Amino acid sequence: MADETQEPNAAVGRKQAVRFAMFESLRFRDFRLIWLGQTSHALALWAQMIALPLLVLELTDNSAAQLGGVMAARTLPTLVLGVWAGVVVDWFDRRSILIATKWGSFLLAVLFAVLLVGGWMELWMVYAWVVARGSTQAFDQPARYSMVPTILPTHLVTNGMALLSSTQNVMRIVGAAGAGLIAEFVGLTGTFILIAAIYGTGVIAIHMLRIADHARPDRTGLRAMTRGMAEGAKFAVKRPEIRGVLLTSLVYFAFGMSYMQVFAPLFAVEVLDIGRGGLGMMLSITGMGALGAALFVANKQPTRLGLILPLDVAGFGIALILFTGSTYLPGTWGLAIPMALMLVIGALQTTFMSLSRSLMVQAAPDEMRGRILSFVSLDRSMMAFGGAAGGFLAGAYGVQVTQIGFGIVCIVGGLAVLVMTPGFRSFRGEGTTQRRSSGVADAQKPATVEPVATPGTAGGSGD
Repeated sequence: MADETQEPNAAVGRKQAVRFAMFESLRFRDFRLIWLGQTSHALALWAQMIALPLLVLELTDNSAAQLGGVMAARTLPTLVLGVWAGVVVDWFDRRSILIATKWGSFLLAVLFAVLLVGGWMELWMVYAWVVARGSTQAFDQPARYSMVPTILPTHLVTNGMALLSSTQNVMRIVGAAGAGLIAEFVGLTGTFILIAAIYGTGVIAIHMLRIADHARPDRTGLRAMTRGMAEGAKFAVKRPEIRGVLLTSLVYFAFGMSYMQVFAPLFAVEVLDIGRGGLGMMLSITGMGALGAALFVANKQPTRLGLILPLDVAGFGIALILFTGSTYLPGTWGLAIPMALMLVIGALQTTFMSLSRSLMVQAAPDEMRGRILSFVSLDRSMMAFGGAAGGFLAGAYGVQVTQIGFGIVCIVGGLAVLVMTPGFRSFRGEGTTQRRSSGVADAQKPATVEPVATPGTAGGSGD
């Protein structure tokens, strides 16, 4: 009888262990602080992603070309500074770099709000501001994500990356919908004032970080840093899994992410006619799909990353084509189906982002991690190409035709990488499947920091 009672209890315990394993990374103090800092940063960023395109369209009388130009200028600094940012992250204290980027984001947001309040804002100021803001972002991402493997045990890296993606997407839901509604009722100036205040809260959490410094090269000077950059490039070229991520990211950012930068605002204003609040709701729906995918990845932690990523890019292209085609439908179908497809687009987006970052930090040794992550930033800079080209082509041929063309490129590009890079598609990342399968007793062990199996790794602490 006792055995019959214990068996269901054990089953319940195993289910609970798996459920709470989704949030296991939050047991680590420094990861919680990075997570909290990222929460406020992401909330402000997503609100800005709604408000800025609307402001540009307002200043330019709905010019698709100018919108594409501003979005291109926003990512251009990553192209210029991306690789150097990676070298800086590997050569200097990552905590100090992250603090500087958070302060920079806050002060730039305050400046932008002041220009709007004073009635001084002009289009050239928007261009200058997005370049400055993009410059801080070029250093922020490699510094932030390089810290994760030094804070968390190896088997929790994918979990931590997915939780950061989850936060991004919860804030997408809140920030996008909130910004759209605020812009609708109190105007864009009030929205940017709120964005500045939110950026300010993220500075506090990052100041509280106590992360140990990573092993840094003894070499100093511009020549040594240039050699370090070359070493990172050589390492990336030799590793098929890193080459595969860079190739899929190139296609994804140049032709896929244009939907958020350029096409979503144009669809909302010109095609669907749903206004500011509707744009916020559209991107909030992508956030719902993205959140579900991020939580799934955090829990399941898939290991066949090299197979999933190119298929994800191809699927993203199919979803963009279906979304665009559905806007031709008459009546409410032409609004309901595109909105439903936004769930799929959001899920595919966050799956790609979280798994590509996880693969990169697992494939690179700690002392080179900033440089390797910066190469992904170079791919992100291709949003400048996609934004400029998308805006120009949408103005010439229409937003729907252009978006279908970009979707086709995503499909062809994703499948091409899958076929041409066998070393990439066979790559398996570190997951927690084995750990969870050992049962409740293993899942309930105290969290300890295991060294990442690379030289120069610093440990973190969990509590």
